[in-house]
Amino acid sequence: MHTVPTYLSDLFATKFRSDIRKDEHLYHDPFNDELIRLQLDTSHVTKTGSALAVNRGLPRYPKYCVVPSTITNGEIREAAKFRSYKQFPTIVWRHINGAIIAGAGQPEVSWSPRRSKEDENMIQAIINSCEKNSNRIFIVHAGSDDPAIKNYAKHYRDCDLEFKNLPGINVVSRSGRMLCAINSTKCENWFSKLISTHWLQNLSALIEAACCVVTNIDEDNRSVLVHGSNSEYQTSQIITLAKIMLDPYY
Repeated sequence: MHTVPTYLSDLFATKFRSDIRKDEHLYHDPFNDELIRLQLDTSHVTKTGSALAVNRGLPRYPKYCVVPSTITNGEIREAAKFRSYKQFPTIVWRHINGAIIAGAGQPEVSWSPRRSKEDENMIQAIINSCEKNSNRIFIVHAGSDDPAIKNYAKHYRDCDLEFKNLPGINVVSRSGRMLCAINSTKCENWFSKLISTHWLQNLSALIEAACCVVTNIDEDNRSVLVHGSNSEYQTSQIITLAKIMLDPYY
């Protein structure tokens, strides 16, 4: 026999609810937990700050980002103007050896002599934040060889630049559609058709780019900055794969 409660306060979920205010200390902030795990919370070389004021109307970054502690909010805003989609360099992971992985939008440069002192200061601050490691940063550009980016990289005093020539999102999307169109149960030359989609080649190139990040971080003790070619998806894919390879936590 079931009893229908007379009052809303008699409902089980209401009557036996936990007092959130009393148990507030039991709730964790995932962002802060990750800072503690990566030892970025107590480090004097980094700080956390809100990205909302910089990326207003462009929600491509989370609410809070980690940047070198020597960089002011004003410098962040100016550096953001120099990066595609206002994606200023932000620290996303830290190795136990102190080397850092950072991500950003690609610099918006051309053959004109445009420079951003604030952006250059942010890159140098990332290099300086790894006092016990290499005094050079390795920049991975996911796109094809760009003479303008190569020329501008000379303004970063201690950096090495490498282009990974990853295909653009339109090429990858077309490759994915071709892959989905293959019916393995009815296709006689399934493997040949798989090769023709270039899907495996795309995956191989992406993994190779991530391995390049891993080698520089883990073996060379050198921080890495990753940016894509007018698209943030390449940056996030490379960084995510590198973090999975480097960090048993994931």
